[in-house]
Amino acid sequence: MQKDWNELAAIFNIEQFKAHYGRNVTKGEIGCTLSHLSVYQKIIEDNDIAENSYTLVCEDDALFHPDFQKNLTALLAEKLESEIILVGQSKINNFNDTDLEINYPTTFSFLCKKTGNVNYAFPYKSYFAGTVGYLIKKSAARRFIQQISQNEPFWLADDFLLFEQDFNIRNKVVRPLMVIENPVLISNLESIRGSLSNNLFKKLMKYPFKKIFAIKKNLAN
Repeated sequence: MQKDWNELAAIFNIEQFKAHYGRNVTKGEIGCTLSHLSVYQKIIEDNDIAENSYTLVCEDDALFHPDFQKNLTALLAEKLESEIILVGQSKINNFNDTDLEINYPTTFSFLCKKTGNVNYAFPYKSYFAGTVGYLIKKSAARRFIQQISQNEPFWLADDFLLFEQDFNIRNKVVRPLMVIENPVLISNLESIRGSLSNNLFKKLMKYPFKKIFAIKKNLAN
């Protein structure tokens, strides 16, 4: 972004970001949040979009699965209920990467709802999935705009845990993914936020507990 920090502080709550995340925000992160909010504004201004209808939001480096259109059509024919459906994920190597199940498990596949060639369910908990591809209801877009009508935004564009806990906007995830970042393109945020690579043993130790949480969450909803 070309704006200086004083200009940004007038439209983004930099201090609240630091208090919430425990670090300084970057201009790229501010730009990402503001760009998604501008999309939400366009959604609520569009009278052709019904309140319960979904809009697909994608980043410019999105890579679509070959069956994307077929699976999207099947997905939209379902009663999805959640206001955000994460059809994609950032910083992942392929559409069905093993890291998806180890780090971000859902319930058992036979308990997931299936449509087309994908399953959808609640993740074990909401997490930072990136914004490479997701569906958002107009009602959820409206809630974001209501938030910033009261106070300047302070959040990361993909803080789906905050959106669930503070804005009451729940999300489901799709497996395998329908959208990932194009591996030949490098995001401006990649060098800043990076991809946290933890020890595989530690990941596997946490996996059973995450899986239990995911099963309980899906059975309760």
